[in-house]
Amino acid sequence: MDDDLRGRLFDPDRAHRLVLSRRPTPLTAVTGVVSDVVWTDVVRLLRWATADAGGMTGVQSGRWWRLAAACADLHRRLPSLVDEVGEPWRADEPGPPDLDGLDGGTRVARAAARLAALLLSGDPVPLQTVAAEIDGLGAAAITAYAQQSTWTLPGAAP
Repeated sequence: MDDDLRGRLFDPDRAHRLVLSRRPTPLTAVTGVVSDVVWTDVVRLLRWATADAGGMTGVQSGRWWRLAAACADLHRRLPSLVDEVGEPWRADEPGPPDLDGLDGGTRVARAAARLAALLLSGDPVPLQTVAAEIDGLGAAAITAYAQQSTWTLPGAAP
């Protein structure tokens, strides 16, 4: 993710303008509110995904955990939000590309870049597409968290 986008994400006024730029046309009270809710949360997720933990493992683990939890929270609310704006919800929507073989941090970076591209896109983005990318970002965060963990399963070989 480039420094300009990172700067916009962490600057409250510029981040708010990013959220407002995602409002659909024609704009109604409901579509405006739903859009603002979703894209404000996307900005928050991208902040977690791109924050610098300063090399502190405990902080980094907490960041991955919070990112995964925030993704799960938004993903849980999305079917209702999609229903409010009258978009179809397909629970079997294909997720992001398979990232097997990549470490968790790289997975988070790639998933965050895909989500950021949706945020910056000038085209309308179906909330179902946003949901699939949020799910992928949450899965990547869990992978990163698990890879940093020092615990092992009882009975597993060290």
